[in-house]
Amino acid sequence: MQSQKIFKLKGKAVVVCDYREKEVASFLKLFGAHVNKTSLSIGDFVCSDRVVVERKEHGDFISSIIDGRIFEQANSMKEEFGKPIFIIEGNSNRSISINALKAAIATLATNFDASVISTKNQKDTALTVFWIAKKEQQGAGRGISIKVGKKSKDERKLQEQIVCGLPGVSTIICKRLLEHFGSVEGAFAASEKELRDVKGVGKKLAKRIRKILEKRY
Repeated sequence: MQSQKIFKLKGKAVVVCDYREKEVASFLKLFGAHVNKTSLSIGDFVCSDRVVVERKEHGDFISSIIDGRIFEQANSMKEEFGKPIFIIEGNSNRSISINALKAAIATLATNFDASVISTKNQKDTALTVFWIAKKEQQGAGRGISIKVGKKSKDERKLQEQIVCGLPGVSTIICKRLLEHFGSVEGAFAASEKELRDVKGVGKKLAKRIRKILEKRY
């Protein structure tokens, strides 16, 4: 069973931060936030009991619109917290038509009550997150509430979480990969050509998956 853990510190903004967001966390501390690092399954920063923030670099944002991943994330964020915020950081060479971009942003706003904010870099992102947390906690008097406790023992869900961690892999494609190859090990061992045999996995995505799997840490 999971329980709710409340974070509240008088006179100081508290941000629950995913442990992978090291640079942003360092800037948050410089701005005066109390940072609690943990492993977040949804979002990158929790700013109150209702606000969760997902940080995306510009290129990943565009990719997530193209493969539909952004809407799955928005739905999870909405269900778990209520108010999703996407921070789009920097610029990239990735692009889509202006109509597709505006349609995606409109869908996020109308279907999921999600906000989209652009920032220049990680420092700018940290400052934005800091003020969101400050306004929520000191302005609105809200605390931070996240679920803690034992994670699900459902092995199928765990397998899906692992494969969904690959870049560009949506929940739908993740399930197709597992069904096609039979296991996480099978999906990870598949060649670029074998990956392309799975519906929805094109040449670019297959290449991207192999690149991250083969890249030295």
